[in-house]
Amino acid sequence: MMFAVNKKTNDKIKFHQKVRLGFLAGCLVLMSISSKAQNEPFNIILQRINQDLQTFVKDKPLADEVSQHLKNLNTDGSWQDVNYADAQYDPLKRIKDMATVYIRPSNKLYNNAALHSAIVQSLQNWLDKNPKNKNWWYNDIFYPQAIGQTLILMRSAKTGLPPALENALIKRMIRKLRVGDGANTSDEALHYLYRACLTQNKATLDSAAKYLFEPIAIIDGKEGVQVDGSYYQHGKQQAIASYGRVFAGNSVNAAFYLRETEYALPKDQLAILVNYLKNTFLKTIRGSFYDFNVRGRGISRKDSLSSGLGGIVSKIKLFDPENTAYWDASALRTSGKKPAGYGLTPGHNQYWKSGYTLHVRPAYTFSVQSASTLTLRTERGNNENILGKFLPDGATNIQRNGAEYANLMPVWEWDKIPGTTSRDYADDHGATIKSDWGIPGTTKFVGGVSDGVYGVSCYDLNYDSVQAKKAWFFFDQEIVCLGAGIRSDSKENITTTINQTWSRGEVISSNGAHANGNSEIWALHDSIGYIFPQGGELEISNNPQNGSWYRINQFQSKTELQHKVFKIWLNHGQNPQHASYQYLVLPGIDAKGLKKYNRSMIQVLKNTEEIQAVKHIGLNMLQAVFYKAGTLSVNGLFLHVDQPCTVYIKELNTKSPVLYLADPAQEHTTVHVELKLPGLSKPKSIACNLPDGAFAGATASFKIKE
Repeated sequence: MMFAVNKKTNDKIKFHQKVRLGFLAGCLVLMSISSKAQNEPFNIILQRINQDLQTFVKDKPLADEVSQHLKNLNTDGSWQDVNYADAQYDPLKRIKDMATVYIRPSNKLYNNAALHSAIVQSLQNWLDKNPKNKNWWYNDIFYPQAIGQTLILMRSAKTGLPPALENALIKRMIRKLRVGDGANTSDEALHYLYRACLTQNKATLDSAAKYLFEPIAIIDGKEGVQVDGSYYQHGKQQAIASYGRVFAGNSVNAAFYLRETEYALPKDQLAILVNYLKNTFLKTIRGSFYDFNVRGRGISRKDSLSSGLGGIVSKIKLFDPENTAYWDASALRTSGKKPAGYGLTPGHNQYWKSGYTLHVRPAYTFSVQSASTLTLRTERGNNENILGKFLPDGATNIQRNGAEYANLMPVWEWDKIPGTTSRDYADDHGATIKSDWGIPGTTKFVGGVSDGVYGVSCYDLNYDSVQAKKAWFFFDQEIVCLGAGIRSDSKENITTTINQTWSRGEVISSNGAHANGNSEIWALHDSIGYIFPQGGELEISNNPQNGSWYRINQFQSKTELQHKVFKIWLNHGQNPQHASYQYLVLPGIDAKGLKKYNRSMIQVLKNTEEIQAVKHIGLNMLQAVFYKAGTLSVNGLFLHVDQPCTVYIKELNTKSPVLYLADPAQEHTTVHVELKLPGLSKPKSIACNLPDGAFAGATASFKIKE
């Protein structure tokens, strides 16, 4: 049957068709926009990661290295020198390097067909062999991170990877996330982020963002950032630039990748991250090198003191533009483009949660690390840091240009770590840590007091059959180091090591390489002066020492090394019962300056097992450690406390002195102080209320008025 359609009806049909087609077109546009919006975060993040992975690439050296890898590659995609049964960084690092040069137009191996074939073969070989390492970190963190980075790089290649191979590798990346594990959590969340972008899976991206930022919090006593700005990992162990470096790097990178998306880092967490970087992490870097006290067991790895910040500073600057001058100075200093002290201001930080003290001046950095019953000693783990037994016993890091200790650890004499008082063993076996993963400290009175610029720290040593009361008094030009009550019944000599560092230039000493007496001795090496006001049995060596990385870390090279080392120490002899020491460290001084240095500025008022006290005449301040309730009375100055504590009084001779007080044992909430000072007309009695809870051990200040 046929229907006749008149012109009017036909026009209506055409109109409705146009409306319907327009509606469908609109839906398609909306669907396209929606799809684009859905894909956009993944593509943006993926592109940022890809660019970031190439930021510091040097084309020629990397191309030469990759060419060598290509030459040594077997036909099945494996390398003869790689132990696939217990694979570590290689071969995945090699494959990532191959992918990097392959995608870079500026590289001579860009889009090279043979290289592409090698990348595919080596990845397929890895997939087929499915290596496993005895250390979970490689399996759950490094492998999936390295695979994810390689896949992201190859996404921008002219010729990508076979889809089946890529999909199989993405599946291989899947691991169960460790939640609440500090830096390890952020490490795992990072490869979740890679996988989310590769698969465009929103649920995975949600998890990645959540757990990348989860560690950016103040977590009292648990793994992560502490209320004092220090960092814990593997229990209550100071890990500022070991796991704290991983935390900082992952957090900054995540913030950088996710910026201006719905996953951007919240402002309150940004404030925590910026504070950690500014007030803790970056302060531990002198020039381009870390303080060895903050590297944990990583101290036993080659190049572990090289900071290699990898763009952290330039990235965080985007989020904190009001402090651009600070970030710029930090970048110039840590990259070596400016001197080690460039942009630094005087500061003194007492990290009471971690037993760590950091004293910074433009001319030098000086730190102390000690352990208490509230913290863990520096760990041995995975056969790393085998000889680091005495690292948490008052080790002092003294830096001028930053590289004083870099890669010296293989030849260190490990029972003579700078700052420590210990047994002088016949060889380094006596410095072996017997148990893995952290041992608690043995005494509770460990900590100090600080006003943010000056301070005093103490360590009640009772370890390895050696006892001593050790204290450090921090000023501008000098650090005064006192020891008292040194005793031991061991057969070895007991020594206090002042420094053990790279030999650089001439060693000058008032008494030669050996001295013994009660009169002043001084020495100078590498612009650091040492004064011993009461002498002592002093030994100085400036000789070659031998060792290997393997003896301190069984993942490192067995190659025997020899380096010339400057070493200076005091010998307290066998079976000391009441030995003591006094010495001053003066960084940034020459022979002329050392001779002209005004010794009268420093007065050691007391150095006993009960009280150690120093007065600085020029700075008009008193610093004291009371190991028990007691009284310091000397030259018209009277100070009594009814509890063990550390005390610091500045503006000492004025009518308005300021008292700073802390309880290193973190036990007392009130200390009663009685004092009579030269600038006050009458004695004062003060009930000093101290912080408690998470802030127990922190400094409290009290203004004293006439």
